[in-house]
Amino acid sequence: MNLVRHCAAWSWLLVVPLAAQSGTAPQPARAASGRMTDAQAAELAKGALGAGDPASIRAALTRLRGHTFKNSRVPERELVLYAQGILEARLGNLSAATVALKKLEKQWPKSPFMGEAQVILAEDAVANRRYKEAEGRLHQALASDIPSEQKRKPQELLIWTLAEQERHQEALPIVQSLRPLEGNERPSERGLAAIVEVLSTAGEKEQAQGSLKDFQNLFPNSALMPRVDLAWARLLGRSGNAAEAAQIFRKLIQDHPESSQADDARLALANLLTDGSLPDTKGLPSAESLLAEVRRGGKGLPKGTAQIVELRLFVEKTLWEEALNLVDRMDNTLREGQPEVKKLWTQAWRSWVGQRLEKGFPGELLTRLKAGTFGALDAKLRTGVVELLAERGLLDLLPRLLPEAPAAERAGLRKAALAKVQPEAQPQALLRMLPAKGDTADEALQRARAEAAQEHWAPLRAALPRAKAGPERIQAVLRLLQRPIQPPDTTAKRLAEAEGFLSRAPEKGEVREPLMILVADLRLQLGDAKGALAMYPAKAAASEQRGWVALMRAQALMKLGQREQAKALIKDARDEQGFKGQRDALAKSLGAY
Repeated sequence: MNLVRHCAAWSWLLVVPLAAQSGTAPQPARAASGRMTDAQAAELAKGALGAGDPASIRAALTRLRGHTFKNSRVPERELVLYAQGILEARLGNLSAATVALKKLEKQWPKSPFMGEAQVILAEDAVANRRYKEAEGRLHQALASDIPSEQKRKPQELLIWTLAEQERHQEALPIVQSLRPLEGNERPSERGLAAIVEVLSTAGEKEQAQGSLKDFQNLFPNSALMPRVDLAWARLLGRSGNAAEAAQIFRKLIQDHPESSQADDARLALANLLTDGSLPDTKGLPSAESLLAEVRRGGKGLPKGTAQIVELRLFVEKTLWEEALNLVDRMDNTLREGQPEVKKLWTQAWRSWVGQRLEKGFPGELLTRLKAGTFGALDAKLRTGVVELLAERGLLDLLPRLLPEAPAAERAGLRKAALAKVQPEAQPQALLRMLPAKGDTADEALQRARAEAAQEHWAPLRAALPRAKAGPERIQAVLRLLQRPIQPPDTTAKRLAEAEGFLSRAPEKGEVREPLMILVADLRLQLGDAKGALAMYPAKAAASEQRGWVALMRAQALMKLGQREQAKALIKDARDEQGFKGQRDALAKSLGAY
């Protein structure tokens, strides 16, 4: 469209006939046939645009709707479609206005009327929640050459559209660059409500308060008042005026209990009640009751702040498992990005683990030992966990957990776990935890016991010299010496090996006695009854060995021809436990009893 036509189109709106100025649309002369010409339809449309009387507008619309143009592309139709859209919108018939203006858009997409038309089409898009479409149309309207005094409306509608999508930060520059109102102009209800919301969200307290007062004065009974109050109260809460914010939230809940903002106010008030910012809560509902109201009717709590409030309540009531389950249900962004959530989770986790350690049941603990959770415990609890797992046969889990502990703790944790382990019960897991080189005497003893349990004779023999002296090392030595004798091994070689261990054994007294008995047994097997008698104790220190030792000593005495001594010995040992059948048979053959 050339510049001459462009200017001419706007001139149609500026030149208003006398009849239009009086509020009545002019009635164009009819053609001879009784119907309007296209030119007459355009004149009627132009006059109706200046009419202020709804009845006149409706009459003009009726005639314009009934008019049939010569063809769809006649220039007069452009003005008529524009006028129909504008007039329908004035009467509140947004859907009818949209139909006419979309026809205009389709036939004349670059029409000079499209700037104003885009605003009405955007209103329809907003009404039907087609926000992206509305944004596009409003940006086109603002970029068009509609008069500057008409740009305030699309600006406000764009602010509202962005606020509806919670894109307040994007709306802030538009709010700050709004065309000032002049004369008797006043903002739209939605526009001013959105302005308060945007300024409040941005923390612009002074500007938000001014816009709030304007809204309260201009629209005191507005259905948007709860929305405006909610935004303002949230700003107060964030800026340290928790007491004032709490009162606004409470009033909103009381005055508008069924509004869509009421639940947001309940959650916001519950947040203030639980975050420590309200030292005086007299006269306010409890956080629990507020959450219960939000849940009424089977509704669940929304994610975000509501979950943090509930988490605080669980921790306050020492409901540790409920707190942990709640954090598990949170979005990862909230769980990992909120320091308060991490702090409360850590408190709940440590307390919950402490309870499980007291009960001594690792089952529930295992389901929660995910990556990072072991490291979140304190040193005492980490020790308790590794000890419990070790005791319950779950030593295999420790190589995964220990790297999460501080490096300075790991050796101590390993030692604590190994101290709780019976190597014979978890030999493979234990061996994986022991150092390859440089083990301590305690670690060497555990290695020896684990290797013995698996009948790994060479590693067992290598570990024994380094192992801590004591009855457990002696038992490992016995396990090695009692292995099956297979060629080229012989009983004589086994005796020599046993005597070697005995001669080098650091153990003294009763501790080494089981090894002495084994050496004596081997000597007796090889016919050295005298040597065996010299090695057997007169009375074994361990009660379970006494029956055996008495039997072997009696047999050795008999081989040496000392029947009476054998008879007396076996008689004296009659009440000892172990090998009683064999001893009774020997006693009977000797006539001991």
